Amino acid sequence: MIEFPGTEQVVKKLESFLTATENTPSSIELDELRERAITHAQRLSNTVAIGFAGEFGAGKSSLANMLAGADILPTGPQQQKLPLVIVAFAEEPETSVGWWGKEPKVYSGVTLEKAAADNPDFISIGLNTPALRDISLFDLPGSDALDESYKQTLALLDYVDCAIWCTNGTSAWRETERHLWRQVPKKLRESSLLAVTHADLLPDDEARDRVLRRLEKENSDMFQAVVPIGTPLAVKAMSQEPEPDFRLWESCGGSKLAEVILRVASEYRQSDLLSARNDLKDHFDPFLASIEAPVTVEHDTSGADGQDVHTSLSVSLPPLNNPILEDWLVAIAGICNELRENADIEPSTFLQSCQEIVEDFAERLDSGTEIDASADWVPGEFEKATDLLMLLQFESGDAPLRDAVGILAQLSDNLAWAGSTVASAPTKTGT
Repeated sequence: MIEFPGTEQVVKKLESFLTATENTPSSIELDELRERAITHAQRLSNTVAIGFAGEFGAGKSSLANMLAGADILPTGPQQQKLPLVIVAFAEEPETSVGWWGKEPKVYSGVTLEKAAADNPDFISIGLNTPALRDISLFDLPGSDALDESYKQTLALLDYVDCAIWCTNGTSAWRETERHLWRQVPKKLRESSLLAVTHADLLPDDEARDRVLRRLEKENSDMFQAVVPIGTPLAVKAMSQEPEPDFRLWESCGGSKLAEVILRVASEYRQSDLLSARNDLKDHFDPFLASIEAPVTVEHDTSGADGQDVHTSLSVSLPPLNNPILEDWLVAIAGICNELRENADIEPSTFLQSCQEIVEDFAERLDSGTEIDASADWVPGEFEKATDLLMLLQFESGDAPLRDAVGILAQLSDNLAWAGSTVASAPTKTGT
């Protein structure tokens, strides 16, 4: 999945809230909180759903094939008529045939033709492809605003987190497309992009740039980005042996498209994570505190001199030790000082320094001796952060730096929790 460090910890906290309140007497407030916690946990536990939509012949299935890394969806003018097709990760290839409100049927391997013969509402393809560990792909049926097909597309967009609207670069962004896209909820438009397919068929770079300028001007508030892509060239670039043709991958728009999709999906996941953390802080944790507040026993008695004596008994916690967090903060302070002392430092250099520090601590955490036994998930968070920091080095602008700072802050929170051990047993105090 596309995860930010701390995602697993947040999911565990949400699950703890649900477990702790499972037998609590029902109330309107609790029912609402539990429903929100379930929604947060499900969203953070699932991959980010990327939907491919567009008019007939816009090249959306070809684009989905490219990103899935497998030629499984039919393309071209004679392509097979299919319902919604979901492509997701699976250990072994399989095809599920589904209907709304009916048990699905599962076939071994990829069998689209057999699945379509069952006349399903949707088909799910499971592939063991690394890219699908991060995202799932929803290939929506082609639409046309001049018939009833657009209503199906609008309904199915409810199931995706981010959308890629494919428009044919040779006749880009027709009025029928604008009519349909304006009906898409604003929240989804904010996490979507416009892919200008068949960009390789435009006569020259000047014609391509002219199309892009028009689309960017007309759609500044409709899409997060407008990206041209020559899909056949991108497929050719990635299929070269012994290694992909990265120059062709860059020039045909494949690299840019992959970068934008990763950014959009990551921002969507980060938004989910922030929303869940805010609910934990402002609602879930306070509710648990209200039903699990520690009890202080108080008692009034008469002393030997006949005066009333007030006594109370409570449990006090000792200070916490956390050597690995202290070392981590020293390391982070070091790269921050380096940044302050060298204002001209390249963003990629700063990101690489962050990656190296995270890698060092990931290796240190593998021993498992410096963190609480219940925090065995923390080393995995550092490994994910290492991969994410490496990917950020290929992006441009200030956004990667802000993401890197957020990652380091979340890792600090993880270590503050996972590396804490009590110095001594709790003591009873009385007055």
